[in-house]
Amino acid sequence: MFLKVQNLNIAFNINENEDFQAVKDLSFDLEQGEILGIIGESGSGKSVATQAMTGLIADAITTGSAEIDTSGTTLDLLNCSEAQLLNLRRNDIAYIFQEPMTALNPILRCGEQIGESIPEGLSKADQKRQVFNLLERVELLETERIFNSFPHELSGGQRQRIMIAMALAKNPSLLIADEPTTALDVAVQGEIQNLLKTLAKEENIAIIFITHDLLSLANFADRILVMYKGEQVETGTTSEILKYPNHSYTKALIASRANYRKRGKVLHEVQDFLLGRVFTDQRIEKVVIDQPKILLELKEVNKWHDKKSLFKKDRTHVLKDINLSLYEGDSLGLIGESGSGKSTIAKIILKLWSENRGEVLIKGQNIHSVDHLAEQIQLVFQDPYSSLNPKHKIKNAIAEVIESRGETARKSDIADLLETVGLKSSDMDKYPHEFSGGQRQRICIAKALAKSPEILVLDEAVSALDVSVQARILNLLNKLKVSHKLTYLLISHDMNVVAYFCNKIAVLKDGKILEYGPTEQLIDYPQTSYTQSLLEHSIN
Repeated sequence: MFLKVQNLNIAFNINENEDFQAVKDLSFDLEQGEILGIIGESGSGKSVATQAMTGLIADAITTGSAEIDTSGTTLDLLNCSEAQLLNLRRNDIAYIFQEPMTALNPILRCGEQIGESIPEGLSKADQKRQVFNLLERVELLETERIFNSFPHELSGGQRQRIMIAMALAKNPSLLIADEPTTALDVAVQGEIQNLLKTLAKEENIAIIFITHDLLSLANFADRILVMYKGEQVETGTTSEILKYPNHSYTKALIASRANYRKRGKVLHEVQDFLLGRVFTDQRIEKVVIDQPKILLELKEVNKWHDKKSLFKKDRTHVLKDINLSLYEGDSLGLIGESGSGKSTIAKIILKLWSENRGEVLIKGQNIHSVDHLAEQIQLVFQDPYSSLNPKHKIKNAIAEVIESRGETARKSDIADLLETVGLKSSDMDKYPHEFSGGQRQRICIAKALAKSPEILVLDEAVSALDVSVQARILNLLNKLKVSHKLTYLLISHDMNVVAYFCNKIAVLKDGKILEYGPTEQLIDYPQTSYTQSLLEHSIN
């Protein structure tokens, strides 16, 4: 056995009299060449377990054992010396973190950062050749360009591959990948997972893959370990867990995942399963509009970005002849990979950027002649924490929106908005850090509703949320659509969410709309190979 973890307990000291138990009696085995998927929501203990086990959390109180067999010697990670642990991290254990942009040094070129992980003793020329070999192994074939690029000049998928190349540079025996694909487009997620699977088999690397999306482990992990509130609740082969889950929490994770087959139904929420509630499939109430009008229209919209350097000026064509119509009551999904133009469209609609050619109309009027656009269109961001002022109480955050309309922000109005999105009126006196991620997203939705808009632009508004929280937010948005007569423009890289939530879909790639039409038509009869590839990686 390469890695054997037994009765791992991890606690943190809160005060003199109290410890917080983050992980309780975790046990698992891992062979070389095997992929173990550890699944659980935020706070389940999955990341804490691997970080404390490898000595990355200094103040963790650990008991139990985590024995690793390296070079014919068995060492207990929890009880070996600091020198031994440092040597293991340098030569045998590699870690891939969730967000490569924060894990990479922004002022060093990518080739230099990979080179730092290569064992010493090579000449500069040999080191560069080694880096080029690593780039090719992670399928970054423009080796010279990538080598000389800074992290911000690469896409999310390319940056994640740089992180994998850095991890492989030390020829590790154990690779721990902590949510490495969460923020990536679905096609890139598949590519990264295929790459890791190939490396596990060809290089005989043991991989621990941490994620909150259980279904993403299908056809990838050999075994799955499910964690809930610090405890291991279920473990087994991937097929056993996905086809025959035993624990109510595992069943809940599968049932709450949005997908095309659940279209038109209220998503089951994790809490229902855990409380043993008996329920049947409930249909989503539909908005009935006899003769829907076009609220928003894009006609032949084009956008260029100018990029100036010391020697030349480059012009990139980022949107190419975009034509879209958003009708009353629509939920239109814009889906595509990073750089496809989704967020650029949103910025143009919100007048954050101007189109270079073409026309944007709202209710038939040119958007640039509309004085109070914010009262017709509002935006809900991907990251609710960064869109809330940490120094302001929630009542202040909502009050300033109401007052921007020239109205007095009464406590009763703020309370009504909070209750509308499923929060309590007493929550208005709290600060953003006192809420969970899902609760903060509800606050951002309440802020958007304070303007009484007709259109909500949801820019990856559920992509960073745990599956169970995502289900609650999608159910909320479906309710609000009826009660507030809302029209949605959903920007997402998750085809499962788009196929579930939207009645129309536009597929973008390289600034162009490849396909556009009713969801059923696009899912059942895709016309392009790119759409087909999105469906192959997504619809389950």
